[in-house]
Amino acid sequence: MKIKFFDQQEKAKKIIGSLNACLKKILETGNYTNSNYVYKFEDKFKSFVNAKYCVAVNTGTSALHISLIAIGIKKGDEVIVPSISFLATAAVITYLGAKPIFVDIKYNDWLIDCEKIQEKITKKTKAIIPVHLHGLMCDMNIIRKIAKKNKLFIIEDASQAHGSEFLRKSPGYFGDVATFSFYPTKNLGAVGEGGAIITNNKKIYNRLKNLRNWSPGKNHFSEIGYNYRMSEIIAASLLVKLNFLKKDCLKRIEIANFYKKNLMSKNYVTFNVKKKTHTYHIFAIRVDRNKRNFFMKCLKDKGIDTAVHYKYCLPYLNIFSYLKQSKKNYLIGNNVSNTMISLPMYPELKKKELKYIVEKVNYFTEKLIFQQ
Repeated sequence: MKIKFFDQQEKAKKIIGSLNACLKKILETGNYTNSNYVYKFEDKFKSFVNAKYCVAVNTGTSALHISLIAIGIKKGDEVIVPSISFLATAAVITYLGAKPIFVDIKYNDWLIDCEKIQEKITKKTKAIIPVHLHGLMCDMNIIRKIAKKNKLFIIEDASQAHGSEFLRKSPGYFGDVATFSFYPTKNLGAVGEGGAIITNNKKIYNRLKNLRNWSPGKNHFSEIGYNYRMSEIIAASLLVKLNFLKKDCLKRIEIANFYKKNLMSKNYVTFNVKKKTHTYHIFAIRVDRNKRNFFMKCLKDKGIDTAVHYKYCLPYLNIFSYLKQSKKNYLIGNNVSNTMISLPMYPELKKKELKYIVEKVNYFTEKLIFQQ
C-alpha cells in the first residue's frame, strides 16, 4: 500500500467546479489581485475566527513581517519566540534589525514554556510571539498576563492553527494580532501561497492594510510599504476551501484519536482537552534520536511517507549564533527536534490506510524497543 504524507487529489476533485467558475469571473473582470475575491475572503475568514478585521496577504511570512512593523518593532528591540517553530517566526524579527530571544518549549505539548518567559524579558523586550504549533494553542491566559504586566505586544503565530481554540476562543482573541499561513499543506491551504492577519485593533488594521500595498498616500507614499498583496485566484481557492474547514478539522481530530488509541507509542503531545481544541495540522510521535532515520526508512519501504517538523531547534542554528544564547537553555527543544516524526495526517485518509499505518508503526516500534 502506498500512502503519501500529504495528498490533496480528493479535495481537488471537490473544488474544481467551483474554482473554475471563479477563474472564469476573474478572467472576465481582469482584476487579478487584491480585488473582490480577496475582500470576500477577508470577510468570511474574520467571521470564521470571530475577529473584527482581516488583512489578506501573499504568505504567512509576510503576515508576520508587517505585523511586527505595525506594532512598532524597530532595530535593537527584542521579541520573544519559542525554540521550536518554522524558521520564519524568528527570521522576520531579524528583517527589522531586532533580536529573537528564544524560550524553550515544554516537554508535554512542545509549546513555549510560559514559566520561562519572564526571565527572558528585558528593557528592550517589545513583544511575544507564541506559536500554536501543529494546531495546538498555547496557554494564552498566562501569556496575556505576562504581556500586560510588562506592557508587551502579542503576535500569535497561528500558521498551523486554523480552527484551533483555547477556552473556546480562536487565535487572535488573546493577542494584538494573529497571523495565518495558507501554504497548500495547511488545514486551510490555498492553491498556491497565501497568508492573513486578524486583529481587533482598528489602528493596527489600517496600518496593515497600507503596508501590504506600498502604503499609498493621497499624492505620495506615507511610509515604505511592501508588495504583499494576495492574488484573486488564491483568494477564490481559499473561499471555496473554507467551506470544508470545520468538517476537515473534525476529521483530523478523529484521525488523531485513532492514532492515540491504537499506536503502541504514547510519545505524542498531551494537553488539557477541556481547555484546548487541537486541530492537528501535524500528528507527530517521538522515537529514539539515533534510530529516527532508520525508522522512517522502514516505513518508507512499506509505502508510508513520513516527515519531520522540524529537524532543527532554532537557537542551535548557525545563523543565530551571533545572539550568543546558551544552548543549555534549550535542551527540550533540541531533544524534540531530534526525535520527532510526523505521520500522515489529512482528512482524506481512509480507514484501511490508517489501520495499515498503525500496524506498521507498531511493528517497527516494537522492533526498535526489542533491539535496545
